[in-house]
Amino acid sequence: MRFAVVVVLTIAVFGGWGPPSPAADLSTPATGASVEEDFEDLPPGPGRAAVYFTCTACHSSKQFTQQRMDREDWDQAISRMVHDNKMAAPRPWARTLMLAYLSSHFGVDVEDWAGLPPGPGREEVFYLCQACHSLKTVLQQRLSREVWDETLVWMVEEQGMPEPEPADYARLLDYLGTYLSPETPR
Repeated sequence: MRFAVVVVLTIAVFGGWGPPSPAADLSTPATGASVEEDFEDLPPGPGRAAVYFTCTACHSSKQFTQQRMDREDWDQAISRMVHDNKMAAPRPWARTLMLAYLSSHFGVDVEDWAGLPPGPGREEVFYLCQACHSLKTVLQQRLSREVWDETLVWMVEEQGMPEPEPADYARLLDYLGTYLSPETPR
């Protein structure tokens, strides 16, 4: 009987068992800090809390806010985190919120491509380079083909960039050496 009373009181005081529903208001900070301090630099919107609490358990928010991916790529990234990095799989409703939030706030604007000039290899540069740093870092460089080649080798050997397949490497190098060379206008 005492156990039943404790259970009823616990439910009455704490509002039930398990994680909050998607309708729960997680946008108000419990610590007295401002919302922006609690959620770092994440813009307001449905799914922000799910993204914040899931992703910042392992990453700084800066590691994913600089990314620009479509919904399918964000979905694959979450799957990779679950499979390869043993992240706890978000509940289906949380994953749906996360995907909507990430693709709307950090999605791909195919009209813009973060300022990369159009040309063969732009997509490869767009996705590969911003996996580690802002594309502004790439855009401000105006290097010769030879120096781009050295830079890519350095990125693979010293910075942990995944080594592209030979055809992809050639496409990256062609793009960088053509569209982001010292001779191209800014």
